[in-house]
Formats: sequence, C-alpha cells, structure tokens
Amino acid sequence: MSAELTTSERIKLAALTMFAESGYEGASLSEIAKAVGIKTPSIYAHYKSKEQLFLQLIQEMIVEEHNQFIELLHDMVQAPIKEQVHRLFTFFTDLTHLTTGQAFLKKTMLVPPRHLREQLNQDLLRYEYELNKGIISVLEKGASQGLFNLEETERLIATFYVCVDGILVENQIYGKELLEKRKQMVWQSLWQIWTMTARED
Repeated sequence: MSAELTTSERIKLAALTMFAESGYEGASLSEIAKAVGIKTPSIYAHYKSKEQLFLQLIQEMIVEEHNQFIELLHDMVQAPIKEQVHRLFTFFTDLTHLTTGQAFLKKTMLVPPRHLREQLNQDLLRYEYELNKGIISVLEKGASQGLFNLEETERLIATFYVCVDGILVENQIYGKELLEKRKQMVWQSLWQIWTMTARED
C-alpha cells in the first residue's frame, strides 16, 4: 500500500497541473489551495511564495527529465548511430506521451514568466549543458565511424535544438497528422545536415 501524500506533496501536484495548463500567471495560489482542500494561507507553511513553488517545480522536473535522458542513453548504447540520433530526436519531440511535469517544463521553456526569465534562462542553460554531454557522446561515436565531423559539433548541436524546438512550437499550431508529417521531414533534414558535415571534409 502506497504511503499517503503529505500536504506539501499534494500542493506540488496541484500546482504542477495548474502551471502546466495555465502557466505561471494563470495559476493562483487560491486555486491551488482549493484543489488541495486547504485554505490559501496554509500554503505559506510549506512554500514562501508562488514564485518559490514554481521554481522548485522547475528544478524537480529538470531532474526528472534528465534522469529519463540518462536512461535513454544507457538503453540505446548498442544501437546503430542513426537509430541513436533518431531516438534522441524522438525523446524531445514525441509529445503524445508527456507527463504533466514534462508538459510544464516544455511550456515554461517556450513561454517563461517575464519576471523569472533571467533566472530560468540560467537554469535551462545549465540543463542544456548536461544534455549536450549525452548528445556529444553520440556525435563522437558517429565521428569514429566517419558519419559526423566533430569540428562542427557546436553547429550540429545548434541545428538539433532548432529542429526539436521548432517541433514544440508547431505542436501548438498544427493537428496531429500534419505535425507528424512535418516531424518526419524535419528528422530527415536533421540527419542530412549532420552527415553532410563529414562529406564536406
């Protein structure tokens, strides 16, 4: 039998859902408190402010997604390089099975609260640095097989993020069928760009 959630944990779960659905500005502490079944002032016994609650959730969701990323790297280590790159691409663009935490993190990346933008940018850049280690490990294996040019690592990584971030934006605009079609075209273009750098040597 699972242990009953603490009030602090229930506050975080309710806040996570509301932030994911409505963003920082659209979620109020009174609504979060109502969802938990407590009065608004009771939240302050656990969190100093909505801002602190929001930032703590961001940190926890970064850790959660990064752990999933590390697990992916371990699971695909024996796969062909093209499959590894495709699985990296899919990890960031398969939006059909997002957890509430992942949806919250991606929405915040796209539209951060204005007054928290600078701090969030620093947090997300640190997270990107950690992700880059995994991407570079795949690039290095591919380079050893003559697929990629490591001298172009910075450009290849920049291209990767432009592609996956573009899919995130298009997810807000297009229906499932068109989005999937565009995703396949973007993947093909990404692979061509990555392998083209080796052919240019």
